[in-house]
Amino acid sequence: MVKVESLSFGSITAWGEEIGELSRAGADEIAIGTGTNAEARLSNGARSYATEAQLQLHTLPSYEAVPRFNHLIDLGKKVAAIIHIACQDCLPRSKR
Repeated sequence: MVKVESLSFGSITAWGEEIGELSRAGADEIAIGTGTNAEARLSNGARSYATEAQLQLHTLPSYEAVPRFNHLIDLGKKVAAIIHIACQDCLPRSKR
């Protein structure tokens, strides 16, 4: 079994186990929204897990990830999504 590392959202960390859960639930592709400012980053460990699990990742700013998710659904793909939305820690200091 491969240990899934975390997704890093600035000072926020969400465990990459979500990718494993979505894979086990049957997703072949995952749309990942990296926030409105594209601040979230996917860890190398999570990318490695996706490669080993033969998952196709679509890592985009959240406003692009949602339409991509919908398009993949329309194509009949087995797709899931992890969408990060702006939070206090991810907003530019000028907008806090």
